[in-house]
Amino acid sequence: MGKTDTKTGGYMEDLAALRQADAARYRAMLAGDIAGLEGLLADELSYTHSSALREDKQAYLASLRSGRVRYLQASVREVGQEIYNDIAVMQGKALLVAVVDGVERTLDNRFLSVWKRRERAWQMLAWASTPIPAPAAAAPGQAFQ
Repeated sequence: MGKTDTKTGGYMEDLAALRQADAARYRAMLAGDIAGLEGLLADELSYTHSSALREDKQAYLASLRSGRVRYLQASVREVGQEIYNDIAVMQGKALLVAVVDGVERTLDNRFLSVWKRRERAWQMLAWASTPIPAPAAAAPGQAFQ
């Protein structure tokens, strides 16, 4: 499986469509739009939270549908994407504010997501995130490194 030729207009169109799908996923998460997420998430989704909890598509959607998890804010930065034929990999940083089991949490994570193109539309196959540690405080009289 080779990387899609980055010199073609098709690659740029593919990147734009991938970014649009990811932005639509975040909008649906924030709106609690389960129907919207249904089409953006692959049936074989593997969603690994920063807590290491892994859920399949049905379990992830059930946590949103029940209100156990509710996203309040989301932003991404330092996002990179590569497309390999009908598979795409995205990585970056995500800052999320969510209510989980009734407790508001701020989640500052690095993430990796894998997408598959199906019938000219992108669906997320996998998500994995890990917390970004808070910067360590310098001891008195020491500079940060």
